[in-house]
Amino acid sequence: MNSKQRTHLRQLERLTWIHREIQAGRFPNTRRIAEHFEISRKTAQETIDFMRDRFELPLEYCAQRRGFHYTEPVHSLPWMTLTEGEIAAILMAERLAQAYGGQAAASITEALTKVMQTLTETVSVDLNHLMTLQSVEPLPTSPVDQTYFARFAKAIEQRRAVRMTYFTQSSGETKTRTVNPLRLHSAKAEWYVIAFDHLRQKVLDFHLGRVRAAELLDETFEPPTGFDIEAYLNRGFGMIRGEDQTYEVIVEFDAYQARWIRQQSKVHKTAHYADLPDGGLRVTMQVGALEGVRQWVLQYGARARVIAPEQLRTMLRTEAEALLKLYA
Repeated sequence: MNSKQRTHLRQLERLTWIHREIQAGRFPNTRRIAEHFEISRKTAQETIDFMRDRFELPLEYCAQRRGFHYTEPVHSLPWMTLTEGEIAAILMAERLAQAYGGQAAASITEALTKVMQTLTETVSVDLNHLMTLQSVEPLPTSPVDQTYFARFAKAIEQRRAVRMTYFTQSSGETKTRTVNPLRLHSAKAEWYVIAFDHLRQKVLDFHLGRVRAAELLDETFEPPTGFDIEAYLNRGFGMIRGEDQTYEVIVEFDAYQARWIRQQSKVHKTAHYADLPDGGLRVTMQVGALEGVRQWVLQYGARARVIAPEQLRTMLRTEAEALLKLYA
C-alpha cells in the first residue's frame, strides 16, 4: 500500500468516526477529533469542511453543545450504500469462502457480514432471494490450517525463517525442514508457499495442505541474490517447475476446441494466440516445465496437436502408445 492509499484510508476512518459520533448525539468538535486521531485541529477542521463541501452533508456547529451535528436526517455516508449488484457480489464472495475457505470460512463470513453492516445501513433488496440465485460447485481441494497460513504470511512480512514438518507426496515421507518463505501463491484453488529450502539449497514450492507443523524462528534472512519471483512463476506451468532451460511451446487446437480456448483466460503469462485459416487456434508460449504442458495437452485428446518442441511431442507419443496398449 502506497502513501496516497494510506492517506485515503485515514481520511475515511475520520469521516466514519465523525459520522457515528454525530449519529450517537455526541456533538464532536475539532478538539475531540484532533485528540482522538492525534492530528492537528487544522486537519480536523479540513475533514469537517470536506464532509460539508464535497459530500454536501448538512453539518452545522452548535454553540450550545460545542460540537457539530446534522440539521436534517442523514441515514448513511455517500459511499456507505451498496447497490443490489454490489450486495450480490459480496454474497457470492461469501459462497466462495464457504466453498474454499476451509477452517477460515467462519472468519471470512464474519468479516463479510461486518462489511455489510458497516457499508449498508439501509438495504432495500431481499437478501434471501439473492442467495437463492447463486450456487458454487468447488474444485476438489486440500484443507489448509489457517494458523500455518498466518504464520507463513508473518514470516514473509518479517523475513523470518520457519521450521516446519512437511509431508512430501512423491516419496510419502514426513520430514522436518527449515525454509525462508518468499511468497504465498494460489493455483487452481490450492495454496502453496514458495520458499528457499535450507536442505536442498534452492527455491521450491511447498503445498500448505501438507504442512503438519510450522514454527516461526528468530532467524532472519534476505532473499536469494538475483532471485526474481515473477520470472520463477513464469518459468513453470501451473505448479510444475522447470529447470533453467526455456522451451518455445507451440500447440494447435482444431476449430471446435478453439472456441473454448479463446473464451478462457490465457493459459500462461507468455502465451500468444493466433487464429488459423480453418478456424483453429495456435498457442505459442515460453515454458520451462514440459511435464506441466504435457498434462494440460492430454485433456484435449486429438483436438490438440503439439507442433514444438520435439521433446514434448515424444513425451505425448509415449503416453499415447501406453494408452493404446492399456485399452487394446
